[in-house]
Amino acid sequence: MNKLKNKLSFKLFYNDKFVMFFSILVAFISWIYVASTTQESTIFTVTDISINLSDLTNDLRYFGGTDVKAEVKISGNALVVTNVTKDDIYVTSSDVSFITQPGEYTVDLVPKKIGVKTDYHFESSVSPSSIKVFVDRYDEGRVMQITDKITVNSVAPSSYVSQTVLSRQTVKISGAESIVNSIAEVNAEYTVDTMLSDTTVVKAPLVFYDSSGKKISSKYINADITEVDATVQILYVKNVQIIPKIINIPELLDLDSRVIQVEPSSIELAVPKNSNITSVSTSAIDFSKVTKKNNAFAVNVEIPSGCKNINSVETADVTFDTSGMTEKNITLQQSNFVIENQGPDQTAAVANKSLSVLVIGPSQKINLLTSVSVTARIDMADKSTLTEGYVERPVKIEFKDPFTQCWSEGTYTVNVKLSPKNTAAEVSSSG
Repeated sequence: MNKLKNKLSFKLFYNDKFVMFFSILVAFISWIYVASTTQESTIFTVTDISINLSDLTNDLRYFGGTDVKAEVKISGNALVVTNVTKDDIYVTSSDVSFITQPGEYTVDLVPKKIGVKTDYHFESSVSPSSIKVFVDRYDEGRVMQITDKITVNSVAPSSYVSQTVLSRQTVKISGAESIVNSIAEVNAEYTVDTMLSDTTVVKAPLVFYDSSGKKISSKYINADITEVDATVQILYVKNVQIIPKIINIPELLDLDSRVIQVEPSSIELAVPKNSNITSVSTSAIDFSKVTKKNNAFAVNVEIPSGCKNINSVETADVTFDTSGMTEKNITLQQSNFVIENQGPDQTAAVANKSLSVLVIGPSQKINLLTSVSVTARIDMADKSTLTEGYVERPVKIEFKDPFTQCWSEGTYTVNVKLSPKNTAAEVSSSG
């Protein structure tokens, strides 16, 4: 039986795979033995070690420098040093007591052992042996306005670059106090080199400047955003008419282009794409103020929202042709007054004996007009609860057919006397 076992064991050495495995095993065991018993020191380099600087006083903190990685050479038994990792070594500053004010400093670095693996020696100093750090107090945050600095080099014909719209108007900046306080301007900067024909959105990075216009590095500060979406609005130029807005026009008066002249009659307007705008209006002109002498008005041109006035025309001159008109004074009597919307307990009567009204209209109509064809309406709706005293009321002048093309110049008022509608008579009796 023993002979059979010896024979089988000996046969294994004729197997190439077994011989290879056996050789490697013997070599590994031999290496471990030699490495653990030899007194020869092995040098090994540990890399990618984090730097942990000592705390500062006076509310100071480090800005920059701590992101640097260090390395150090160690020596000792091969089995030990080859198993030391970056987590077993602590790299820190040797002395920071001299740092008492904000500024830039050079700090020396030293290595220390941490953990259970301590049977080795530092063969050299830390590399790098020192680092530069910026020290300052921390500013919790300052909100600043973002300035649009988007540049468009070219646009398509008949196109107009309108004001750029930023996705954010402000940015919050925190970090090194002295750097944050030195920021005077925050710009969203971008240059569009291609020809634009439609509204375009670009991402514009934020750039910081001091009061002298010098660019400030963002190395020691943090912003809640680093860029904004900038919408470059492209509008399209159109020639549009200026249409005067006129109120209180007599019902049958025909105010065509022969009667009204507008200067300028049109302007160039930049409008959004596919806009159906063909004209713009002016501020209102009260036609009751038009007379033979007062027939020209300078009024504001009202630009629709989202459009741009290319010609910068802010006012237009509107002139009424009154050459075919005649003015005439009409005296209204008590019979011309009509009081409306009296209160249920109110009696109202016009105190004025008469009212002189200046009337203007086509000559052939004015020549025939008399007070019989004029009505002066007085509305008491907002005074209907008063039952005694006098009030001043506006008068609306109306013209009966065929004088509806005429109008009164200006505004008129009358005094109205109020008294109770029903007054009970006092009855006395004697005994």
